[in-house]
Amino acid sequence: MAALLAVTVVLLLIFLSNQLVRYLSYAASGKIAAHLVVQLMGYEIPYLLALLLPLSLYLGIILAYGRLYADSEMAVLNACGMGTKQLLQVTSMLAVVVTGIVVVLMLWINPVIARDKARGLAQNNILDTLRPGRFQVLGDGRRVVYVEKISRDRQHADNLFIAEEKKPLPDDNNASWVVVSAAHGFQVKEPTTQEKFIVSTDGYRYEGIPGRNEYKIIQFKQYSVRAPAPISNVRLEQEAIPTAKLWADYANPTSAAELQWRLSMPLSVLVLMLLALPFSHIRPRQGRYINLLPAVLVYIIYVNLLFVSRNWVEIKMVPIFLGMWWVHLTILAVAILFVFMQHRYQLRPFWLKKPRYQPL
Repeated sequence: MAALLAVTVVLLLIFLSNQLVRYLSYAASGKIAAHLVVQLMGYEIPYLLALLLPLSLYLGIILAYGRLYADSEMAVLNACGMGTKQLLQVTSMLAVVVTGIVVVLMLWINPVIARDKARGLAQNNILDTLRPGRFQVLGDGRRVVYVEKISRDRQHADNLFIAEEKKPLPDDNNASWVVVSAAHGFQVKEPTTQEKFIVSTDGYRYEGIPGRNEYKIIQFKQYSVRAPAPISNVRLEQEAIPTAKLWADYANPTSAAELQWRLSMPLSVLVLMLLALPFSHIRPRQGRYINLLPAVLVYIIYVNLLFVSRNWVEIKMVPIFLGMWWVHLTILAVAILFVFMQHRYQLRPFWLKKPRYQPL
C-alpha cells in the first residue's frame, strides 16, 4: 500500500506539472482565461487518477515485491508455505480495491467533471482572454483583436481594434477584410440564441480587399461583432456523455469505443496486477530495478494497443464485439504464461537466466 501511494503521488505530480505548463501557455496566448487555470487543474486530478492508478499499482507491486526478493525475505516466506497462489490472493485484495476506485472514477465521476469542464470553457468571457497592449489571434485564425486597456472587472475595454478576414467568394480568390476601430467595447449574450457578441461603441468600420481602392467606411455609434465560438473538443464532448447513455447507444461505434475505454481502465488494473508478479521476481542480492525496463516496455505496448484499438473501433475498422477486448485478452494470456513459468521455475525469472534446478 505504501509503494502504491508513493508511486501515485509522484506520477500525479509529474503529470499535473505537465498540464499546468500547458494551461499556462494557453492562458498566455489567450486561448483560455487566466482565472480558469486553477479550476482546470482541479478537474485534471480525478481524470489523471483514473489513468495513473493502474500504472501505480503495477509499479508498486514490482518495487515492493522486488525488495522482498532482493533481501531474501520472499525466500523465507516461501519456506513458510507462502507460494505463488498465496501471493496472488494477497495482491488480488488490493487490486480489487483499486479496481473499484477506478470504476467509480471512469463511469460516474469523470463524465460529470468533463461536462462541467466543457460548460466552463463555453461560458468563458472573451475579455478574460485578452491582454492589454497585445495583438491576439482568436477562433480559427481569421480574427485579430487588440485592446489598449481593460477594466478591473474584465467587463469593458478601451480603444478596441478588431480585424476579421472574410471568406473569399467562389469567383474571387482575394479575401476581404473588415476592420473595426472603436473607443469602447464590451461583451453581451443574446438572450434567445445565447450567442455572444462583442459590442463596440463610437468607432469606424472599414471593409475592403487589401491592395484595392474599393472599400467602405462606416461610422457607427454602436456595432456588434459575433464573438468566435469556442473550439469544439470532440474528445471532451464524448467524455462528458453519461455512461448509461453510452450503453443505450452501444450500436454506435463512437459510443461503443468510449464505453469500452471506460471499462478498459478497471480491467487493466487486474491484468497489470497479474503481470506485475513475475516482473517483481529477481535473484537475491540483485538490483531491485533490473526488471523495471522490461516491465515499463510491456506497459507501453499495452497502453498503446488500447489507444490504437479504440481508434479502430471508432473508424469501424474493428467490429464492436471484438473492440478493445482482444488487447486485454492478449496481455492477460501473456501474464498467465509468465506467472505459470514463475511458478514452474521457482527460483528466478525465466527471461534472465535458465533455472539452476530443472522441475521434475
